[in-house]
Amino acid sequence: MSAPFLPLDILSRDHPLLIAQSAHGRSARETAAHQHARGQLIGTMTGLSMLSTSAGRWAVPPASAVWVPPYLAHEFRSYGPFHGWSVYIAQSACRALPDRPQLLSASPLLREAVLRAALWPVAEHLTPQQTHIAQVILDEIANSPREEFCLPMPSDSRLLAVAEAIVKNPSARESLSAYAEQASLSERTFSRWYKAQTGFSFRVWQARARVLQAIEWLTEGRAVTTVAFDLGYETVSSFIEVFKTHVGMTPGRFAAVVGGDQP
Repeated sequence: MSAPFLPLDILSRDHPLLIAQSAHGRSARETAAHQHARGQLIGTMTGLSMLSTSAGRWAVPPASAVWVPPYLAHEFRSYGPFHGWSVYIAQSACRALPDRPQLLSASPLLREAVLRAALWPVAEHLTPQQTHIAQVILDEIANSPREEFCLPMPSDSRLLAVAEAIVKNPSARESLSAYAEQASLSERTFSRWYKAQTGFSFRVWQARARVLQAIEWLTEGRAVTTVAFDLGYETVSSFIEVFKTHVGMTPGRFAAVVGGDQP
């Protein structure tokens, strides 16, 4: 299990405005659930990473970053050696930034500004030049295009129990009535509450859970055909269609991208 990028006592301070680090690990990175006073943006350069919170799970592909607001308990893991960066923002500067986890498209400007900041020694205050670069980073976080692939979790304990069971076994093909019965709810109430709490119909949410598992397995090097059948799809073509609908590219193309074969 990996430690957080920086000691938690440093992350509890409100000065300096910004602290950044880059990482070029030789092994996978995995941090247990923790929280801190600073907001955090984690960016990946190669491979796939995953952020998990009580609110949901976010897959972080290359050239993307995920924002974690202050005091939100979160876990983080990479699939394979972690090559990326992290920037911590003082709580007082997070008011104009998202108040929930958010996947962002990391621009070259954002990435290079963070990597420049990662060279600074940790001091109580930033120099005027450093403050200018820090403001560029804050502006980029606030204005970067949002990417929406995540798996939000329902808040109701009965629905959450169903959701967690599906995440653990996404290939399960129970009927809607069976899941509603597990939650001790009528089908209509189950469906209505699920959409209200996650933003997706139950079947769409379930498809996203399977796609999220597919993303993990593809990153580990499993073949598209193997992933399709392990997830319970009757044909590879049906799996490819669902994957492309949610991710915007075919599973084969995605595997090439997370493996570093980007155009």
